[in-house]
Amino acid sequence: MHPPTIHILLATYNGALFIAEQLESIAGQTHTAWTLTVSDDGSTDDTLSIVALFKERVSQPVTVLQGPRFGSSTRNFFHLIQHAPADDPQDLYAFCDQDDVWLDDKLMRAAQWHSQNYQKPSRLHCGRTLFVDTQLKVMGLSPGIERAASFGNALVQNIASGNSMVMSHAVLMAQKMIKPEHSVWHDWTTYIVTTAMGGLVYFDNEPCLLYRQHTRNVIGANNGWPAQIKRLRPLFSGRFRLWTDANLAAVRDLGALSCPNAASLHYQFVAIRATPCPWDRLINWKNTSIRRQSMLSNLTLAVGLLLSLI
Repeated sequence: MHPPTIHILLATYNGALFIAEQLESIAGQTHTAWTLTVSDDGSTDDTLSIVALFKERVSQPVTVLQGPRFGSSTRNFFHLIQHAPADDPQDLYAFCDQDDVWLDDKLMRAAQWHSQNYQKPSRLHCGRTLFVDTQLKVMGLSPGIERAASFGNALVQNIASGNSMVMSHAVLMAQKMIKPEHSVWHDWTTYIVTTAMGGLVYFDNEPCLLYRQHTRNVIGANNGWPAQIKRLRPLFSGRFRLWTDANLAAVRDLGALSCPNAASLHYQFVAIRATPCPWDRLINWKNTSIRRQSMLSNLTLAVGLLLSLI
């Protein structure tokens, strides 16, 4: 079996400051069977010039698309999903951010895992990352997971950054069925789609890239009491309920592609949210597998269900 081709899907917008380092890390991958598709969302800096120079010096195919210009990275990634090469069912697909640096074995590790599990058509490889500052100084390690990946978890939480994800052809094709307005974030939707189809998700505890943190990023944003307090903002503002609406709509977009267990859990969650009595909502939720990763985040989920905020 020949190594699978991995189609790298890179969303760009005014990324000239750091994109050259990301492209260098792509060129340095030990898995060399890749293509690069760039969707640029209207950059006004040197982003496209840097990509053009990269295209001239590598032997792998590089394609540049004009992005949708919605001002949304998620919409830009969905544009890439719609335009990704999709002829070979053995191919794999990797999301790529413009300001990270990949470790040189990132694609190889993902390709090996996918090859070992080829019997399962719907597959997603993801994992931890190293947080670094703008100068690539290591600041910490992204959180691991406490619970196994599952559809019940995916409905209410994403477990991995899109920049770590490498998905199978079946997952990509299913993603094409999702309306972009039903995606909170492209990576969360990828997790939902994979698990809804009864697919296999592998979360690698070994980091696969340097995840550059800017001033707007918070290290360890998914862990601890500060994170839970911060999460109360979207909860009480109503955003979390809108996110849940979108996630459930994305599952409906999949239609018959959802496996029976996921379809049943989707129906249960819809019914729980529509239950008038707060305590009944909580009791019914406890009897399902809909859970976040940690005890603290499940407490937030319980509060949200009691107050009809999710």
